[in-house]
Amino acid sequence: MMVDYNELLDRIRGSGREIWVAGPQPAPALAALEQALGVKLPPSYRDFVVRFGALTMQDSAVSGIMDEDAVNEGFGWLYGDTLRCRQEFGLPEHLLVVQPDEGAPYCLDTRRPDASGEMPVVCYELHSGHERKIADDFASWLENWFFDGVQ
Repeated sequence: MMVDYNELLDRIRGSGREIWVAGPQPAPALAALEQALGVKLPPSYRDFVVRFGALTMQDSAVSGIMDEDAVNEGFGWLYGDTLRCRQEFGLPEHLLVVQPDEGAPYCLDTRRPDASGEMPVVCYELHSGHERKIADDFASWLENWFFDGVQ
């Protein structure tokens, strides 16, 4: 499922909410991220990163790549947010953090790609280790996240 991100961004901005977008990231940076993680990222997430990099809206962020630096260990980078949760909380290796949260980040589940390569998004409770599916793919999750923030 491909989402019209520009329409969603326009809707958010039209609602008066502030949103920060890192900016488009080149395909080589995306390839470097995939190599560092040892996984092919799903098409909808790849599209998001190539077009927008990463973003924040109010107190929430969608992790990605910024400044063409795919393996930065800082906050807001998929690589850094994933490593931090693995090191500090024992996040399982099959999960990649797309939205960091102190208690329950949203993650791509790399164990379950569908035929098109899309991966479900799960909410992983860091202290209990409980994981629950939130969306069938990144695009569906992001669209709902955006709409939740606007309404």
